[in-house]
This record gives sequence, structure tokens and C-alpha cells, in this order.
Amino acid sequence: MVKRTKLIVLFILFLSSCTQHKGNHLLYEQLFRQEGVDAYHVPIGLCEDYPEETTTLEIIRHDFELLKRTGVNLLRISFGWDAIEAEKDQYDWLFWDEFVRMAVDDYGITLIPYICYTPKWNSTCGQDTLYFWDYPPKDFDEFGEFMKDIVNRFKDRIKSWELWNEPDISIYWRGTVEEYAELVKIGSRAVREADPEAIVVLGGIAYDPEFIKTLFRTHGLSPFVDVVNCHNYFETWNPSPIEHIVDYIREIDDVIRSYGDEQVIWMAEVGYSTYRSGTLVSEIYSAYYDYEHTLEYQAVDLFKRLSLILSVNKLSAVAWYEIKDLPQTEEVIGDEYNNRHLGIADSDHIGKPAEKALVFFRQLFSMPVRSITEQIGVKKQPDSDSVVIGFEKEDGSIILVSWLQTNVPEKRPTKPKNLVKDHRKEVLDLSIPKALSGEVILYDEIGNRSIIKTVVRQDERTVINQLSLIGGAISIVEIKK
Repeated sequence: MVKRTKLIVLFILFLSSCTQHKGNHLLYEQLFRQEGVDAYHVPIGLCEDYPEETTTLEIIRHDFELLKRTGVNLLRISFGWDAIEAEKDQYDWLFWDEFVRMAVDDYGITLIPYICYTPKWNSTCGQDTLYFWDYPPKDFDEFGEFMKDIVNRFKDRIKSWELWNEPDISIYWRGTVEEYAELVKIGSRAVREADPEAIVVLGGIAYDPEFIKTLFRTHGLSPFVDVVNCHNYFETWNPSPIEHIVDYIREIDDVIRSYGDEQVIWMAEVGYSTYRSGTLVSEIYSAYYDYEHTLEYQAVDLFKRLSLILSVNKLSAVAWYEIKDLPQTEEVIGDEYNNRHLGIADSDHIGKPAEKALVFFRQLFSMPVRSITEQIGVKKQPDSDSVVIGFEKEDGSIILVSWLQTNVPEKRPTKPKNLVKDHRKEVLDLSIPKALSGEVILYDEIGNRSIIKTVVRQDERTVINQLSLIGGAISIVEIKK
């Protein structure tokens, strides 16, 4: 019998090839990744939160129509314990019953929800504060009872349950690591009792792999979760260059290898805002180049970030945050400026360039790929800022994604006073250890294409000469087999 923690929870990997089914439960099959098979398809989903007090069925349907037009059928959402059980043992399911039915039955969407927010009656903060929801419960067993109820109610349509959100930061969890571990243990037991086939997901961490290490090594949490979820907002709420996302994923994988039980890794929340005031983006990050945090560059960043994530060959699902920008009238948790400008569409569901970039990325990476970055020969100038990532598709064709790193900490001030133009230009020669005879196509981030003619075809290699890179842009080359 294979341990459930060895299950490669890739029920979503074949979403793009599945037809819509009533109830959609067939999309939740638990698949195994065969040992030694390194080419696989990673589904790209979207995220959205739906506060019951401000969300309408019209807004929801517009969101689902956006998913339909982009081809996305994976959606991370939140179920608010505090809203559904605002009074002890008094449940209000009306909103969510219709939401889940519409999402799954009408639109064929696979939902991967997280459960969050302590109701006031069970919060350790007392009754006199507005911020009761991020405190630990007085009675953890009540969380287990709620998880049993919600899983039993929706288990025909939902098979994935994430326990809390960003518990490694105080804005979402004011308790200790030990208290969070206890919450997950109780919640996990409840989920598995209600639905033995369900997948238990660790609450997505905001930034700290050490938090997972402490949960697994010190508090014995590993047997209680099947999936480790992590979030990423480098260059918005974190000063690290987006290229460091590779190291971030590998740190999490190292923790799982050392202290876990072969859990699957998701990055089911990742994004980049289109907010900037002068050079200021957030308290943690400032822009230097004038294109940073613009509508156009969000699309470039999306393609860069997703390419980096796929290049690590460690993740089984990704979800971009979020569907649409938030209107000024809607309250947000935390940084209200960036949180209002993370969508791939504006608040009226009019697509930003990032929507086109997401559609193009999903099309280009629609079949299984494997990373071949280490096999790519790159001839570049000294002190180059270039980044080159390579993939081989299942059909034998090659994708090369290249750019000049925007955030090079040693080459830019931490707190720039003014924005500057990015005049950097570099020329690369790229060599692929494979003879390819097909068309060579150059794309930008939204799929505009041209034909590359500076290609030398050899017996065992294919060489692209004089590939030009400029600051703030991305070069995507596809070489057909």
C-alpha cells in the first residue's frame, strides 16, 4: 500500500484535456508521478476571495466568464469560518451552496479552497476588537467540527482542503507555531474522517521555509498534510529579485526531503502588482526603472515568474493572484494599495496585458515539459545581467526564455529617489545540444511573433546567434522539432 503522503496529488494536471463533467469530481483523481519521469505538465490557475457581504452572483459570474475566456479551470478561493458560523452551531451556507454549484456544475471549475478566520465567539482576542479573526480559537475542537461539516457538505464537488492562510505572518495568525500545528492536526483528522479521499493542504506560507521546518521537525506535522503550499510576491512585498524564486522553492523542497513525507509542493498564490507611487511600491520594495509595476510590465513579470517556477521541476500546481483588481469601495486586509492592483483584469473585468500573457503561457506550455537550462550554452558579455531558461517539450521542440534581470541589488539603490530609463542592451549566442530542423519563432510576452533567421543548424547542436535582449522586455524562442 502506497502511503497517502507519497501520492503525487496531480489530479489537476490533466485539467486542460478533460471535458466538463457534472459535479466535476472526476478531476480530483489522485495520480502518481512515475519515478524517473521528469517531463510533466503544471496547471496554472487563478485566485480570488469572495467576502459574502460585498460579493454578488453577478460579480461571480463575470469572474467565471473570465476564467472561461482564458481557459483556466483551477481556482483557489477562501471559505470564511467566521462568516459561515458567525454564531456557534448556526451555519449560513446559502451563499456558498450556490457558489460551489455554479463553479463546478455550470463552469467545470476545480476549486482548491482554504479555510480561514476564527469567528468572534471562539476567538482568544476577546469580544472588543474588530480584529478577532486572526487569533487562535479558544476551542480548537470547534475548528475540527467545522471542517467535518464543510467537507461533508461539499465532498462531492471539492476534494482539496487547505487549513488556514499564511500562518507564518501575524496578519493572518497571531498564535504560536505550536498552536498552528495543533489546529492543523485537528483539522486534518476531521477532513480525513469526513472524506478519506480528500487532500489536506498546509496553509500557504507567505515567505518562510523555516516555519515549515519547525512544523515538521519539532511538532510532527508532516503525516497530517499531503501538500505544502507556498506564496510569492518578490519585488512587491519582498525585496528579493524574482530570480530568487528558484532558491525559495528549493529550500522548501529541502525541508520536505529532510523532515517530510514526500509532500507535493504548490505555489497556489503568486503575483505582481500594478501599483506604484513615484518610486514607492510598498514599505519593503521600491522601483528603480520606469516600467516597473506598470500594466505592461506585469505581463512580462508574469511570464518570467511562471517560467522560473516551472524551471525548478518541483511544483505540481500554480495559481496567480488574482482574477481582477479590487474596487476602491472594497475593504482589504493589509496593504490596501498593492492588494487592489494584483488582477490580470481591472475591477470591471477588462483584461490587462497580463491576461494575454497568462493565456499565451498556458498555450505554449500546454504539454509536459522538462527543464534543460543547465544544458543550454550561453555566450554573453562580462558582467552580464542576462537570465536564460530552457525547456524541452514532450514533442521534442525547445522553448528558451531570456531577459535582463530587472532587480540587480548591487547595481541599483535600495531607495531610489527617481525612476530611470533602462538603456541596457545585451546580445547572446545560445547553443542547444540537439539537432532541430523546424521553424524558429520569437515571441514577446503576449504571443506576438516573428521568425528568427540567425540560426545555425549543426549535426548535434542548434545555435541561435545574436539574440538581442533589452531591459524590461522578455525574449521567448520556440524551436520546432
